Amino acid sequence: MPTAAKAQLIEEMTEKLGRARGAVLLQTEGLTVAEAQDLRRKLRAQGIELHVIKNTLLRKASEAAHYQDLSALLIGQTAIALSYEDEVASAKAISDYLKTARTAKPIKVKAGILERGPISAKQVEDLAKVPSRDILRGQVVGTVLGPLNQTYGVLSAPLRDLVNVLEARIRQLGEGAAA
Repeated sequence: MPTAAKAQLIEEMTEKLGRARGAVLLQTEGLTVAEAQDLRRKLRAQGIELHVIKNTLLRKASEAAHYQDLSALLIGQTAIALSYEDEVASAKAISDYLKTARTAKPIKVKAGILERGPISAKQVEDLAKVPSRDILRGQVVGTVLGPLNQTYGVLSAPLRDLVNVLEARIRQLGEGAAA
């Protein structure tokens, strides 16, 4: 039976896992305090929380939040980056940090969590390459509007050409009457 403090920690992590839309599990062994603070600050700026928690407590919280079994991933020191607004935000933020960080011992992505189930480190890397939701929406709108704009142009061309011919004729008649 966990102590009251551990039970409260499990309850808090269960609530956070329940709200999270995406997460990345990291191996942070060898990370200095300054590097860990830098990582937290950069993730917090993007709306992502980073927690270092004992594996047994994280396993119990994930079970309480009805996640698939994460036991195989919870080996060694584990940190979890939680994203509440976007499924890919934590993967993108970690990927960006890994590209720019110069740590003595690099952070390793163990796995990710998407739709309450684990995904591999390779899938987290692929997920980080997916454009954001707003960019995807813009691409869909552009894909739909492109053919519509072309159709509009084709349908309005004869009318536009007729107006241009009439305007030219009016100018021609106006120049003939002035002379």
